[in-house]
Amino acid sequence: MMKNTITKTKLTGRKYHINDTSQGNFVEDKTLINDIVEKYKDNFPRVYGVPRSGSTLLRNILNTIFDGNIKVQKHDYFTTDTKVICSYRDFRDSTISQWRIQKAGFDTEKNAKIATFGNIEYNAGRIKNQAGTLKQFKDTYSSNQVYFARYENYHDNFNNLCDDLEEFLDIEIKSQLRNFLQNAWNKERVKKVYSDSLGAFVGYDEQTENHGQHIYKGKVGTWKELLREEDHKTLNEFFQKELLEWGYKI
Repeated sequence: MMKNTITKTKLTGRKYHINDTSQGNFVEDKTLINDIVEKYKDNFPRVYGVPRSGSTLLRNILNTIFDGNIKVQKHDYFTTDTKVICSYRDFRDSTISQWRIQKAGFDTEKNAKIATFGNIEYNAGRIKNQAGTLKQFKDTYSSNQVYFARYENYHDNFNNLCDDLEEFLDIEIKSQLRNFLQNAWNKERVKKVYSDSLGAFVGYDEQTENHGQHIYKGKVGTWKELLREEDHKTLNEFFQKELLEWGYKI
């Protein structure tokens, strides 16, 4: 029998400490990150994310790179002198994901529910407002101060993200660190260690901010599976402006 490497300790309220003895979240070899931390020690980057766009994943990747110095992502506009990294995803996927978590309450395919546009309209409105916030960062900050991390480009392979972060932050993310990031934050591990360890919004892990039922599939285009086909056109029209602006096909 395989030994269980995951332990769960309740702290206060909904806060838990989840520990995976088989894989840590921070590198033991600090030579991999010392230069990065030193470069930004007085001005660490900040993270904004459209809800349900992979912003928790993005923040955790960055938090590993910066050895625990990246604060939890924000979902509101903010001003700062430091570098900003924004997370976004196909707004249709963000919408269906938020509906799944907040209203439908499932995280397995066998329990999946199919939504109508009426079911998700409230969530679509909230995500549309967040798309406006995302655009505010785009319109306000210069390209050398803000980087936009598109979930579809890195969710299953972090090398593209690491390449872009190296250029944007003027740092080196060594191959050993890249391998560690992939082992620590791949979807399978996050789902097993965090998402499946707690009930839906029963609690969250204090370190990573991952909560119960955080991940369903994490793949691209899930909205097509969970929204009835006759409502696809309505959702496309609802987000037409935002989808075109951020390079998504309708």
